[in-house]
Amino acid sequence: MPEVVRGSRLSVDAGQRTVDLDAPTSALHTGPSHQSRPSVDGHARSRKSVEFKDLERRRSERPEDRPPAQAYYDSRAATKREFKRRGTTLAEYYEQHPTLLPQLPFTWHHGWRRVKLGLLITLIFIDACLIPLILYYTMTFAGHVQGWIVFAVVATIWGGPTYLEFAVRSWRLIKKEDFYRPLGATSRWCFDFVSWLSVFSITAVTSLLIVGSAPHIVWLRVLSLPGPALLLSLGGGIMFVTILALLKKPAPFRISSTSKGEPVLPGVLYLIEDVVAVNANAGRPYREALHARYNASPRFRQMIMDQSLFWGIPAILIGSALIVVVCVHEVDKHIAYGLGWGIPFFWALIWAFLSVIWVKRALRKERIAWEEDNDGDLHDAKRLALEDQPLIHEQSPQTRHSGHSATSQVDAPPPSSGHDEDTQADAQIKKGPSTSTVPEEAKSDSKDIHVDREGNEAGLRR
Repeated sequence: MPEVVRGSRLSVDAGQRTVDLDAPTSALHTGPSHQSRPSVDGHARSRKSVEFKDLERRRSERPEDRPPAQAYYDSRAATKREFKRRGTTLAEYYEQHPTLLPQLPFTWHHGWRRVKLGLLITLIFIDACLIPLILYYTMTFAGHVQGWIVFAVVATIWGGPTYLEFAVRSWRLIKKEDFYRPLGATSRWCFDFVSWLSVFSITAVTSLLIVGSAPHIVWLRVLSLPGPALLLSLGGGIMFVTILALLKKPAPFRISSTSKGEPVLPGVLYLIEDVVAVNANAGRPYREALHARYNASPRFRQMIMDQSLFWGIPAILIGSALIVVVCVHEVDKHIAYGLGWGIPFFWALIWAFLSVIWVKRALRKERIAWEEDNDGDLHDAKRLALEDQPLIHEQSPQTRHSGHSATSQVDAPPPSSGHDEDTQADAQIKKGPSTSTVPEEAKSDSKDIHVDREGNEAGLRR
């Protein structure tokens, strides 16, 4: 199988995600249509010319009706098949294209990964929050069941999905293949930040459940502390690495993709990286893209730091306050149980809702600012598409439809590293001026880019 250099494929429309190999083929470079992006001069655009409607989330639109993406994106980058056949990493690709905003190969708007991760989060929330509350109050006040029996049932059921998912993600990290491991990790026993955070959280909660339910007359106040313990574990882990990042201290040990001695990053970045890479099956490509985005975008770095403080500080404060309330004997123990189990998860729901609004707004501003700052230096693939459009009308119908071709909107995987001729052509185009016109002597040397039925490019020189 040929080696693949990601990102060098020339695509006219990045909004189309798939290529139908069984459909009738047509030329890749076709005339502009009502869905095509108009050819404009990048130097003439200003802040007022940015259309906010093109930057909004495209939830209700079909993939074939979506506008062109503003930067390189291919969701197949985060698959094992693409990971095994590629010849360069996403980090290297974005280093070669510094004007391109790194895109994350994961989305909440389509695909199986978002469904799997959403179901997992929902199941963990129901198991960790609702079941202990429902079982205790119904069995105690409606069924008049003794306390030790109630918590024998609660302790047996609680944490089942969490323990199972922890075992699955641990198995993925210790497998021989390194698709899920942190960047730079060579050992099979190198766990990530979320794994160690899960170990501390599971240990604390399990210990409290065992100690509180061991006596015949259960210690209800001790059994009310698992919720605050989870908050302290989460907030403490986030704030520990975030403080190291604020102080610009080197990592005392490996933290996910940060090796020992390297600068520490904010805590929320490690949470996002590990959960999506392992639990959502996005793997190392997502880790590479996330770190490339963090290194390239100042607005993204600021957003990650704000989110780390937004989650870390309140988690510690609320967890500490709940411990005081639960342990104060003036508060009824039945009420303390409801507060200890309900408030942490209710707070997490509110904070998650606020974070979604915050992050969407921040990412939108980031994209607008990035486009304005890098408007004069278009990506070679986009520039080639814009420069080739005036030549379309001069080609004969036989030339436009010759050979194997694909639809006019293609987002196919990049070509193999064996296509040196196409790569050299890309480099020559990048050196040229960023205009939408082509000199007359260059027209005779222009190429028609086609895509065969196996997803590979072929350059046909006239």
